[in-house]
Amino acid sequence: MTHVTTLHVRSINHRFAPTEVRERAHIEDEKAIALMDALGSGQDGSTGCLSVIPVSTCNRTEIYLEIIEGHDADTVLRTGLAAVGLDTELFMGEHAQKLDGQPAIEHLFKVSSGLESMMLGEPQIAGQLKDAYRLARSHHEPGPGLLRAFQGAFRAGKRVRTETRISTGAVSVAFAAVELARKFFDHLCEQKAALVGAGETGGLAARHFLQHNIGELTVVNRSFDKAQILADTLTTEKRAGMGRSAREGAANLETLPELSEKCGKVNARPWDELTEALAHADVILSTTGATEPVILPEMVEKAVSQRKGKPLFMLDIAVPRDIHPDVAKVNGVFVFGLDDLDEIIEGNLSGRQNQVPHAMRIIEEELVEFQQWLDDVDLRPTVAEFRAYLEELKDKQVGFVRKKQSDEVAAAVDKSLQQFIKKVLGRSVSTLKNAQSREERERDLETIHRIFGVDEKD
Repeated sequence: MTHVTTLHVRSINHRFAPTEVRERAHIEDEKAIALMDALGSGQDGSTGCLSVIPVSTCNRTEIYLEIIEGHDADTVLRTGLAAVGLDTELFMGEHAQKLDGQPAIEHLFKVSSGLESMMLGEPQIAGQLKDAYRLARSHHEPGPGLLRAFQGAFRAGKRVRTETRISTGAVSVAFAAVELARKFFDHLCEQKAALVGAGETGGLAARHFLQHNIGELTVVNRSFDKAQILADTLTTEKRAGMGRSAREGAANLETLPELSEKCGKVNARPWDELTEALAHADVILSTTGATEPVILPEMVEKAVSQRKGKPLFMLDIAVPRDIHPDVAKVNGVFVFGLDDLDEIIEGNLSGRQNQVPHAMRIIEEELVEFQQWLDDVDLRPTVAEFRAYLEELKDKQVGFVRKKQSDEVAAAVDKSLQQFIKKVLGRSVSTLKNAQSREERERDLETIHRIFGVDEKD
């Protein structure tokens, strides 16, 4: 049965909700599947929802709905959430962003393009949307509206990332540190880096170093076990090529080099070998949670004495600082901190912001195409059935001719009737599209059903 539907989104995101609310709103895959089972199984219209696609990331949880006309989206969603044990009021309350119809689709296109992200232009959200889309398709095929909307969003996002520079330049501290290091070396594959601290920021920075083919990376941490776990994880990711989702974590997919097997060796060293690690590395990135400096002048002087005149670049992105201020006085050592990285980040953010108007023009083009499709969606079942009806008549007529005439004559009749069908359908569709109102279009569709005996199939 064909349903007239409307598209909606209920979103808990970083623009409207604090962290604790976003944490409560997060929907695990198991719950997402249960919600799709509860609502998406009603494609006969029994639940009022044709399909649903939940999307949950660290900064947003969104529920996209295709609702059958005549049903209230909030009422339908509240019933589904309650059925699977999710907070029914969270997506209806003060922290929820509620969009219906065209604004909901524009929101989806902007999310896919990175315009709604906390970090403007970040491409990782595109992969997360695709994961949610694949999960939905593997359980309940989305309705035609949501299916087309997500496909349009993916196309819009890809165009924005390839036709603009909105994803270029480091806008995170971890990546800015790597970008700064790259300014000093032509080929990172010939250099060695030491990561001091094995926390989340350090792990992210390490991945950026590896994505840019650092020759060797040593992880040093107070807990050697934690250092070893991170080193093993990075090695596994490197061997697996880091996968598309990991590569999308970097700010600019287009400028990432191909991963080299010759580069990217990762190892771990215990904390009491920190001085040796400093001497062995060309770039130091320190990001521990220590309350006082862990890299001291005498330690660095000893390390530099073993480097045979090679300079040492040190990046301190810890708060409070890991590197003692007097380290900058050691000959052959260059120390950079968060202030230096902020300058890079601010410049890159400004550059990304300048790309927003271009990105919005692309999104508007894709929205026009989607709206054109949406305007004609109610025509498709009747037009398809009308075509099948005409094709059936054609086949009968050609079969009759073939019994009395040669195959050449039958082929000519077939070709002629195909052209006839094309013209009849073209004129019919044009008339339907140019109807002055929805009521007039529905009357025209009903006329086709009545005159030609074209009946909608259950």
